[in-house]
Amino acid sequence: MTKPVRHILGLSGGKDSAALAVLMHREVPNMEYFFCDTGEELPETYEYLDRLETALAKPIARLNAR
Repeated sequence: MTKPVRHILGLSGGKDSAALAVLMHREVPNMEYFFCDTGEELPETYEYLDRLETALAKPIARLNAR
């Protein structure tokens, strides 16, 4: 039995990775997304990620060292 393939895309919170996420969302509907949170991001970055989650209709896992 073959394991299903997971498609995972890391986001930086910038415009380039957001554009890639939108493109991949169209091409690979089961894509998963993650963001490595340093805890030092600007408030605008978190707002941008919230808006991107809405546009993708998928959660973005927010990973941190804790």
